[in-house]
Amino acid sequence: MDIFSQKIERSELKEGDHIYTWRKKFYSHHGIFVGEGKVIHFVNDKREDEGSHFLAPFKILSSGTDHKKKGPCSMSYCGLEKVAGSGVKVSCIDCFLKKGSLCLFKYQASREFLLAKTVGGTCTMAESDPPEEVMHRTMYLYENGYGKYDLRNNNCEDFALYCKTGLWSTDKGSQGRSSQINMVRPTRHAKKERDMVERITQIATSIPRSFSKRENKDLGHRTDVVKVPVEELSSFRRSLNQ
Repeated sequence: MDIFSQKIERSELKEGDHIYTWRKKFYSHHGIFVGEGKVIHFVNDKREDEGSHFLAPFKILSSGTDHKKKGPCSMSYCGLEKVAGSGVKVSCIDCFLKKGSLCLFKYQASREFLLAKTVGGTCTMAESDPPEEVMHRTMYLYENGYGKYDLRNNNCEDFALYCKTGLWSTDKGSQGRSSQINMVRPTRHAKKERDMVERITQIATSIPRSFSKRENKDLGHRTDVVKVPVEELSSFRRSLNQ
């Protein structure tokens, strides 16, 4: 693996690896490699207006289905959901990447490595669980569903982070653990502009979090996360919303 870019060759992949690829060089899409050229990932096909308004432009570039029409994949399993409408899908690596680069998400990153990254969605100081536990969570969520997609609190990176660590936030107001979302916040006078160009400009010019806040928001540093068995995740999430 290239340490700086975190690019990895397909031949180097192992079951349970957390991989990602850049979409439009702006937003990284995440999934778990489960072997035999397959990736399980969480997508937002409906593209509903979920999460905070200032993050809405990310939906064009993030986990949703590409609007460009492409021929059907030759792999019979590609794009299938075990639970209809769950958003947890299995895809071949080619369809997951959409011609992007294959990168390996880094766990147990040092503080220096974390802060040296100019964008989120590439690493965390948190420790990954053993591959067999990661595979168990991933396959369980594929077979039973993962809940409603929410760009701010429950996106593709959140899915992969949970599969790798089993950690979930107890903060009712902000359960999201995605580093690329946590790195961005709206400008002080941001307004709910309808014009998409203006909204994208707001994102591009938004205030990056300071180094201290970036570290504090990292999954490996946060004090509001607990280990939740995958079999109990649905009931745990319901309890937070009561």
